[in-house]
Amino acid sequence: MDENNNVNQETGFVLNNNNAAAGSQQDASGQADQTVWQQGAQSQTTGQTNTQQSQADPGQAWSQPQAMPSGDNTYRFQNVKPEGDKKKKEHKGDSNFPKMVAYGAVFGLIAAVCFFGLNSIFNVIRGKNSSDTQVGSTASNPVQVTTVSGGAAGVSDVSGIVENVMPAIVAITEKSTQTSYFGQSYSSQGAGSGFIVKQDNDQLLIVTNNHVVADADDITVQFNDGESVEATVKGTSESNDLAVLTVSMSKLKDSTKKSIKVASLGSSDDVKVGQMVIAIGNALGYGQSVTVGYVSAKDREVSAQDSSTGKKTTQVLMQTDAAINPGNSGGALIDTNGNVIGINSSKYFSYGNNNVEGMGYAIPMSSAVSVINDLMDRQVLKDTEKGYLGITGRTITEDVSKAYGIPVGVYVASISDTGAAYKAGIKEGDVITKIGSQSVKSIDEVQEIVNNTKVGTTITVTVKRSNDGEYKEKEINVTLKSKDTLNGLEDSSDAGNDSSQQDQQQDQQGGMNPYSGGQSDENDSQIVPWSGGIY
Repeated sequence: MDENNNVNQETGFVLNNNNAAAGSQQDASGQADQTVWQQGAQSQTTGQTNTQQSQADPGQAWSQPQAMPSGDNTYRFQNVKPEGDKKKKEHKGDSNFPKMVAYGAVFGLIAAVCFFGLNSIFNVIRGKNSSDTQVGSTASNPVQVTTVSGGAAGVSDVSGIVENVMPAIVAITEKSTQTSYFGQSYSSQGAGSGFIVKQDNDQLLIVTNNHVVADADDITVQFNDGESVEATVKGTSESNDLAVLTVSMSKLKDSTKKSIKVASLGSSDDVKVGQMVIAIGNALGYGQSVTVGYVSAKDREVSAQDSSTGKKTTQVLMQTDAAINPGNSGGALIDTNGNVIGINSSKYFSYGNNNVEGMGYAIPMSSAVSVINDLMDRQVLKDTEKGYLGITGRTITEDVSKAYGIPVGVYVASISDTGAAYKAGIKEGDVITKIGSQSVKSIDEVQEIVNNTKVGTTITVTVKRSNDGEYKEKEINVTLKSKDTLNGLEDSSDAGNDSSQQDQQQDQQGGMNPYSGGQSDENDSQIVPWSGGIY
């Protein structure tokens, strides 16, 4: 696997709608820190533009707000005036003129044959011999990718491709409420991107990044014709950094309905390193822009850390040198056949004191499709309709996993004897790693999936269970129950998130395993796992 890259995760210049510009520093030992922008939105506060400088040593992150310098912040590039062509010598006619005409005719004939032959070959290379899979539009006919054999080569003008794709691209504006260092609330606005994946008589469904819309109070999407309408969040996946928005068709003008289209989703598995790609997105909130580059690498493992919460997520992404800037997040990375093969998400900004150019990242479409389909199928449920497993749990981060040898996921701390998990055979000490087709790495993700699934629905929960110190994977079918059927569990979700990191630090400093449920070697005291609410 490729090297891990430390990432400071941001919405705008900083995730969770903090206004930011990413930075980096070296730690006390001189080790270079790696910083990546997650391109959600360029955030602006009412009346004043602020910036937040994020500095991170490996494993830690600090955020210190400060004012952005006044003045023009635009980079200007000076175009060098080309030298004029030298004047050619004039030649007088001579007696060889008839020969030259004959030679010219023969040369023209040969050139024409070569041109048409090469053009036919080029059409084959561009993918005329492709097999298409139609994009679905219902839960029973989910979105699918288009498999294309062959890759385009030699494309110098992508205007036709962009013109065909642009009706599926949207610009996203979100408004949220932030709290200053002094406890004062203020309004913040950010910009991101998205693209349409489904259209029916009732709604449009739009895909974007989770960090674009996280904690948003209001969301507006602007279509290719300039029309703006309100959107709502249908579902999000924090670990996959994906979100699906819904827009009511009744809010759209007839002219807008005619101007939009559903994006064609391509298979990122078929993408080759060196293949040309096109990034489209709402860069800096100025409106849709287009950049062109190549696939630099595939299967890059990138760890993203939220500078405000400390949460870290790891994804396997596709790397490109097509420029991805703040506001591009959630936008489309397309191939030269016009298929969306990736979802623009982040940018490698610096390494130590050195600025880095041309290292952007996109979520591969082939890995995103199953998550998108799950999010599209979610329903808006009443509290009495929300499903519960009947457990309390604790997030096992990568750091905790390394410290205690427990798999990354959600540690089952306790189980209600009247709950769905108990009846299905889930046990205390199991680590939940997947629900359905979605990987889960935090208790929030378990809640997000389970509480958006209706009571009575049977889901497949994948757990890792310890057997003499060795964890083995097991799939368990669980039929969800309502919360009012659960006994013997205490909901401590309000205090849990604030105390969990402190508990982990204290446990690690004391040399005790907070997940063992057993005795400490040092003081023989019982260690009770922290419980973050009932799920």
